[in-house]
Amino acid sequence: MASQMRLKFNWRMPGAYHNIEQRLARGIWPWTEGPRARLPKHFKLRYIDKHMREPVAVHFIPDTRKYKVDRHKQMQPVQNVPVPLIFPREADEGLWGGEAFLQGMRKKGDDPHKPRVWRLWRPFLMPRVFYSEILDEWLTITVTLRTLDLVDEVAGFDHYILSMHEVDLRSRLGMKLKAKMLQRLADGNLKEEIQEKYAKYMIPEEEIEWVGLSIEEAERKQEELEEAQHRASIRPMKEKYMQDLIERMKNKSLGAEVEDEDGALPAFTSSGGWQDKLADMNPFKKS
Repeated sequence: MASQMRLKFNWRMPGAYHNIEQRLARGIWPWTEGPRARLPKHFKLRYIDKHMREPVAVHFIPDTRKYKVDRHKQMQPVQNVPVPLIFPREADEGLWGGEAFLQGMRKKGDDPHKPRVWRLWRPFLMPRVFYSEILDEWLTITVTLRTLDLVDEVAGFDHYILSMHEVDLRSRLGMKLKAKMLQRLADGNLKEEIQEKYAKYMIPEEEIEWVGLSIEEAERKQEELEEAQHRASIRPMKEKYMQDLIERMKNKSLGAEVEDEDGALPAFTSSGGWQDKLADMNPFKKS
């Protein structure tokens, strides 16, 4: 029993003993069966990259040193522990630039002699209007001051949406805009100078429809594609029999057999064309 417990809880064991988070951290696709295992390769790579990439530090300044000297003059490894962030539902409806809600403790009234109390820090949000050259639309979006700085840094709203990684964008609205912009670029209906300006962001057209989908949405989309392929591959038997009949008539292979118990074709008594032969096969014809 002890060996089985060590085998079950030892995170260093390969293969099936990794949970989903550990597999993603190692760049391994965690699902080996079901619709998720049949997802396109480009979506799998994008999904793994999303969970392996660390977002840009927004609420703290990371220490780039590997070691530091503590107060006891001892060398200690530097650990950049990210600040826990809270992204509410409204964050997907705007562009917050990586900012989120923070919770923690602080001295009441900033008085060091008073006890600590719980505190929630909120980002400063404001609506702003942006113009998209690719979409040729004016968009009113809730943003933060950091979002405005990032848009100015890359010199344009479209550059900000297309260049920002999904981990740093952290917005369903932003990913929908990115997919819509990529589709417009793939269609090639833009002006020549705009097409050349954003050509570096183009990706294969078959990957665009998967951009920004969650794993549940991608699974549902994969099932719908497989169902559509299955329905398209089904051929009704009446179409098959009709095609066989037409081919046999073209090859003049219709004989004068009489229908028997085995289902043989009836004999044709008319010496006319194929219309007359079909008329002879009509069971409701008046004699």
